[in-house]
Amino acid sequence: MKKDSRFLRSWCCLLGGNLLYALALALFLTGNNIAAGGLAGIAVVLCSFLPLGVGMLTLVMNIPILVSAVVIKGWRYTIGTIVAAFLYSFTVEILDRMLPTLTNEPLVAAIFGGVLYGIGMTLLTIGNVSVGGTDLLCRLLNEKIPSLSVARLSLFIDGGIVALAILVFGNVEVGLYAIVTIFVCSMVADRVLLGIGRGSICLVVTSKDSKEIADPLMEHMGRAVTRWGGNGMYTGEERNILMVAVRPREVFEVKILLKELDPEAFVVVVPANELIGGHFSSSK
Repeated sequence: MKKDSRFLRSWCCLLGGNLLYALALALFLTGNNIAAGGLAGIAVVLCSFLPLGVGMLTLVMNIPILVSAVVIKGWRYTIGTIVAAFLYSFTVEILDRMLPTLTNEPLVAAIFGGVLYGIGMTLLTIGNVSVGGTDLLCRLLNEKIPSLSVARLSLFIDGGIVALAILVFGNVEVGLYAIVTIFVCSMVADRVLLGIGRGSICLVVTSKDSKEIADPLMEHMGRAVTRWGGNGMYTGEERNILMVAVRPREVFEVKILLKELDPEAFVVVVPANELIGGHFSSSK
C-alpha cells in the first residue's frame, strides 16, 4: 500500500512538475529569448536558428546524458528518469506549439517564468523524480570526480548558458533576464520546500545500528553524519541520535531515504539560518 502511495505521488508530482516547466517555457521564456539555464536554456538559444522546437532539442541533448547514466548507474536507477525525460520533452514540445507567448515584457516574463519553474522544481523534488538534463549530468560528474561539487558545476553550466544566450542574441539584457528567472526559481523552490531557512538540521532518533542509517545517508546525500548516544527516558532503552545538515531542497530526499531505512525512526527537522564549514565551505 505504501509503495502504491509513493508511486502515485511520484507520478502526480512528475506530471505537475512537467506541466509547470512546459508552461513557463511556452508562456513566458521561449518567446522572450530567456535562456534560464539547463538543457531547456540551450534549446531556447538553438531553436532561434534550427527548425526544431525546444522540446525536441532538449530530448536530443538529453539522450547522451541518459545513456551515460545507464552505463554508470545501471537501468534500475535510470529507467524512471528516462521515462520522465521523454514525457518532459514531449509536454514542452506540444505546449510550446499550442500556446502563445503571454507577454512581450521580458522582466514580467522572467519573473513569472521563474515562479512556474520554481513550483515545478518543488513538485519534482517532492516526488523524488528527475527529468535528466544538466542536473543529472552534474550528479554523474560529481560521482566520478567528488572534488567537483554539484552546486559549483550547476552554477558554471548555467553561467555558460547565459553567456551563450548573450553572444547568440547579441543582447546583454537577455542574460540579465535569465539571471532574474534563475534567482526567482531558486527563491520560490526554497521557500515552498522549507521556508526561508538557508539550511536544515535533521535529527534522527533510531534504535537501529547507527551505521545502517548513517552509511546510506552519507553515500546518497554526500553529507557528513554525526552520532550521539542517548536513552529514551520513557522506555529506558538506548537510542542512537544522528545529525545531518542539508540544504532545504535535500530535506525531502532525506525523509524518503529514512522511511526506507527505518520507518520507526523519530525525525526532527529544524531550519538553520546559515551552514558554515565542513562540506558547506565549498557551497556543495
